[in-house]
This record gives sequence, C-alpha cells and structure tokens, in this order.
Amino acid sequence: MGESFHVLAFLGARKLQETTYAWQEQRYKASFTPLATTSFLKPARVSVFLTKEARESTFPEFRELFQDAFPRIALNPVNIPSGKSDEELWALFSAIADTILDAPEKHIVFDITHGFRSLPVLALLAAAYAQSAFGVHIKAVLYGALDATTGKVTPMFDLSPMLALLEWAAATDRFNRTGDARYLSSLLRGPQKALARRWQQQPENLRLLSGLGGLAGNLEKISQTLRLIRPHKAMKLAHALPDYVEKAQPVLQQSTGALPFIRLLDSIAQTYAPLALSDTQDQREALVRERRMIRWYAEREQWVQAAALAREWLVSWVMAQLRVGPETSSTERHRVEGFVNSEAEAYLQAKKANRPFTPIFLRDLPQVETLLSLWKSFTDVRNDILHAGMRDAPKTPESLIKQIKAALEQIEGLPLP
Repeated sequence: MGESFHVLAFLGARKLQETTYAWQEQRYKASFTPLATTSFLKPARVSVFLTKEARESTFPEFRELFQDAFPRIALNPVNIPSGKSDEELWALFSAIADTILDAPEKHIVFDITHGFRSLPVLALLAAAYAQSAFGVHIKAVLYGALDATTGKVTPMFDLSPMLALLEWAAATDRFNRTGDARYLSSLLRGPQKALARRWQQQPENLRLLSGLGGLAGNLEKISQTLRLIRPHKAMKLAHALPDYVEKAQPVLQQSTGALPFIRLLDSIAQTYAPLALSDTQDQREALVRERRMIRWYAEREQWVQAAALAREWLVSWVMAQLRVGPETSSTERHRVEGFVNSEAEAYLQAKKANRPFTPIFLRDLPQVETLLSLWKSFTDVRNDILHAGMRDAPKTPESLIKQIKAALEQIEGLPLP
C-alpha cells in the first residue's frame, strides 16, 4: 500500500480450520486470519484485541506463529472485555480508540474476521469516529469469508466502502438540520472519480461525467449562496436544480457508490423547490420566495441569515408597494429606507406623546403602523446581531431568537402588492 500503517485485528477463543486466504493476487495458508492479513500488507504494527478467554486459549499459539513469520513487525496485544453490558461496550470503544490514537501510524487496516458478537460493528464505529475526529485514514476493513470457501481457498473482502454509509449519514443529517448540501456534494465527488477511473478508455462515457459534476457544483453553489444570503442567486440556482438532476441521472444509475445520494434526491428537491424562481425581476414573486426563504432559515435555526434577510425584505416590500424598483438598486433602497426611518421615528414620537399619527410618505401603504413598529424594533435586533453585540447592553441569544420569531409572524401577515 505504500504508507506505514497499523493493522487492528481480533482473535477468538477458538482456533479456526486452516485454509488458504486469498486477497487481490496474494495467497496465504493459515488458521488465524490476522496472519494472512499481516502477510498481505506488511504493516509496521499489528494490534490484536483479546478477551480473557482468547488470551488464555489461542493467543499463545498465535503469538508464536506471528513472531516466527514476522519477526520485524511489532505485535501489540490489547485486553478487552466481552461486551456483555453497556459499560463493557464503552470500555471496548475506548480500548479501540486509544489503540488507534496511541500508535504513530495514521493509516489503519481492520481485520474483523475473528470478531464475535458486536465487536466488528463496534470496531467500525470506533474507526469512523477516529477518522472524523482525529484524522486517521481507514485503508481497508478485511473480512475472511469462510462461508464462501471454495476448493480450500477463502476469499478476503474489503468492506471499507461501506464506511461511506456513515459519512453519507452524517452529511444527510447536516442537510436535514441546516439545508446545507455542501457535504453531500463533496461525497458525490467520490463516485465521480471512481467512474472516471473505470471509464478511462471509454470517452463516450467520460463525457457523461460532466452531468454529475454539474449537479455537485449546483448543490454546492445553492448552499453557499444561502449561507451568504444571496437570495436572487439562490432562487435561480434552485430553479436550475431539476435540470442538473436530469443530466446526472444516466451516471447516477451506473454508480453503486451514489446509491445513498439517489435515495435523497426527492428530499433535496423538496427542500429547495419552494425557493426556486427563474425571473427574479418579477418583484412580487421575488417577495414571495424571499419570505419563504426567511422562514426556511428560521426553521433551520440560521438566525443570522433570517434576521438579515427579514430586515431587507421589509425594504423590498415597501418598494413593491410604492412601485419603486428594481429591488436590487442601492440608490432606490437607500431612498426608501430614508422614508421608512423618518416615518418610523415620527410614529414612535406620536405614540410616546399619545397623539394621533398620520404618515406622509407611506400613507398609501397597507398596515403601515405594523410596518413602522416592526421596523424600529427589528432593525435594532438585526444590528445587535450583525455588530456582534459590540454595543451597550447587547441582547441575549434567547431574547434575539424570540424577537426574530415574533417578527416573522408579523412579516408573514403583511399583504403582498
């Protein structure tokens, strides 16, 4: 494999029947699978996990065979409990994680053939945790398939591709909670690269890969534009998503590595579809999508984005009511903000003095008093957030979230032009 790496294996309490293990183009005859794994891979270190029963019954013979065959490879026996209780399961996890982290080698191979009960599953979970948390690399997860023995030859399978399911699960959880598809997009690059290697001599198929790359790129851009509060760009990218999905389908159907992603396509489409709009110059429809986007942010607890867009939505709503545009004109927005600031100040002074209020610039707006009351209070919330609380008496996070939620209810009650 090239790198200096570390094999982690399990040893059972009984010796298995001798067989010839086969992996890639190599063969090795043994009754202990870790001996074959060590022969195949020539690691710098082998750690063997042993229950009390295994240490007493099979480990003495294994150690003798190992040291005779591989005198220059370090053998590290690790005592583990049997995993008969929650406490023992966590002790097992700690033993595996500590063994990984204490070794200098950061490229790991697991041999789970002799694992019993829940040990192989626990080993995979500990490996996935170490890979995510501490930067180790799982190079292979080998399993000697004794039930697939043919003519006294037992194949060894590498199950490491199934670890990708844990990565897909983590990326899916992030997407479901935040709407951020960047991690799904990055995982989609894996099947793309695998197909590129498979199709090196098939130029007609290689051309299809651009569809997969386009879909991954579109999802990444949607996520970036939403996180950086670029509503019009996000609307256009969301509108284009179905076309990218259609172009990628021929490749997705040929990639087993993309199966977890294919199952998510409907969920992804439903998440972004309410935000989609091709013509962002349509002021009314843009307001509809932006208001949905504010709620979209709030539902995913992206409070900074929700507050920032909500405050800008109020300006856009006034512009639409006054038939002033385009929505993205800095000059027009500044002019309208001046009107709203002036009227909001006069409204608050009138309330304070307990006298009637008559708007001047915004007299034709529906629910103008709701707007003006909301404007002053919500602008303060937005500023408190975006100025990072660098002010006298900043609000608590709980107070800010409560005010944002209340403001959203009022915003959703404002009629569209």
